[in-house]
Amino acid sequence: VIRWYNSTINRRNGSDKDQKASDGKIFPLPVMVQDVSLLYYDVFLLLNLTVSISFWVVHRMSLYCIMDAFNEGCLLCILWIASGLYNGSFLYSAADGHFDMTREENLDKGGPKAAGLLGLWTFVGTINMRMVVALCLAVAEHRPVGVADGEELIPLELCFGLVLMSMWRMLHSAYTRV
Repeated sequence: VIRWYNSTINRRNGSDKDQKASDGKIFPLPVMVQDVSLLYYDVFLLLNLTVSISFWVVHRMSLYCIMDAFNEGCLLCILWIASGLYNGSFLYSAADGHFDMTREENLDKGGPKAAGLLGLWTFVGTINMRMVVALCLAVAEHRPVGVADGEELIPLELCFGLVLMSMWRMLHSAYTRV
């Protein structure tokens, strides 16, 4: 497992040992959380998204399904954290899309646009892992995908989550940049 992890990180970061790539991005990205408040806001937004979709849209104000929606939201948050650790979404440099903003040629590359794209790619990784989890559970339980509690929320989580998390990261980057 460690060998697979190291090879994945090396492919992601390139084979160079330098701190800056030729395109101006900072790498290798450490697998750590620097901005804890950003992580808390992300978890709050994802839990709120999932519970709101369940309560207001799918189950039409039925309190019976709130716990299933909360469980689905917790799973989505765990996958978001895993994808965010891989993409470096919780580092301070994520506000600029991991571009070195001290270099003159990177001033137009980084910023809110790059942070929004980083949020988009982090959510794409999250939803891909969520679909793999749903598929594995369906195979293990010999049932179709989408009939278990919480799985009916996946299409709406996909649509609204992509927009919510990329816009949130853009907004966060716009207000945290100096």
